[in-house]
Amino acid sequence: FAHGVDNSSGPFVLPTLLLLQQNKSYPKTSIPSAGCEMTESPLGPSSSRNHTVLQYELRPEEIATASVVLGVLWLVSLFGNSLVCLVIHRSRRTQSTTNYFVVSMACADLLISVASVPFVLLQFTWGRWTLGNMMCKLVRYVQYLTPGVQIYVLLSICVDRFYTIVYPLSFKVSREKAKKMILASWLFDAVFASPAFFFYGSNSDDHCNFFLPGSWEGAIYSIIHLLVAFLIPSILIILFYQKVIRYIWRIGTDGMTVRRTMNIVPRTKVKTIKMFLMLNSVFLLSWLPFYVVQLWHPQETDYRKSSLVFLAITWISFSSSASKPTLYSVYNANFRRGMKETCCMSAMKCYRSNAYTITTSSRIAKKNHV
Repeated sequence: FAHGVDNSSGPFVLPTLLLLQQNKSYPKTSIPSAGCEMTESPLGPSSSRNHTVLQYELRPEEIATASVVLGVLWLVSLFGNSLVCLVIHRSRRTQSTTNYFVVSMACADLLISVASVPFVLLQFTWGRWTLGNMMCKLVRYVQYLTPGVQIYVLLSICVDRFYTIVYPLSFKVSREKAKKMILASWLFDAVFASPAFFFYGSNSDDHCNFFLPGSWEGAIYSIIHLLVAFLIPSILIILFYQKVIRYIWRIGTDGMTVRRTMNIVPRTKVKTIKMFLMLNSVFLLSWLPFYVVQLWHPQETDYRKSSLVFLAITWISFSSSASKPTLYSVYNANFRRGMKETCCMSAMKCYRSNAYTITTSSRIAKKNHV
């Protein structure tokens, strides 16, 4: 009987001893009770932190003010620059070599109005960047491309005005030369602004960078970009216009010079010089903060301060795009007449009554090279 009991209890005693040995060897672990459930936020563990960071800490009235200002500038720029292109295309009065450059600048303003400013406004309205990394790179690239193109187009206009007034017989910018100069300006700055694709992007917090990175690569590129895309062309523009103004002033005050050279500057060309002087002044003053802030700017992690600085320079720089059509209409009588002709082009009576005037004035405009 004892032998039978030992044989039958063996299989049950061995597992019991093994369980007791395991309970002694493993430490105790805390097991939550049935009443305590572990729950996780559906937005993730870092949702509360990102929610406050990605709002840029801007007040609702600040976002509303930014939306209104940028919206008004956007409408004025879009309508005004489209009207500039339409008037120069349809009115013979405004078809001249210089206006080729004007159309190029209007196209650059339309590009930044369509491909940059609306997305910047959406970024601040939504409180974060939701359009992806590639779109962030493209928007910042356009912000670097358009001012560089325009300043070299303004330099081309300056060279054209200089040789037209000071040396009218030695060099003349024809339409083919103007097209080549415009194409060279676009191609050069398209390549020169391409590093923006590498420096900018959206990070894990859904934030599209406002400024260049603080690394030595970003600092070197910001310095080179400031020199090549702004300072050097600005200095050349100032020097060329200084010589033009001195030449006009010397002719106006020295009667002997007028009789000796017989090169009296037409009044229309003087008005054109005034218009482009004002245009250059507005452009340089508007875009100067953009280039300076790329060198000295607050830390990107300080979302409120960096977003306010970025909004301010966006307002100032984009105001240049909205102000150009106004300057054209104020300082250029041919452009004002061209707008009237374009508006009444659909009425055949108005068109026929002005047909002779348009043809005659276009010949005079080509002769004066305005």
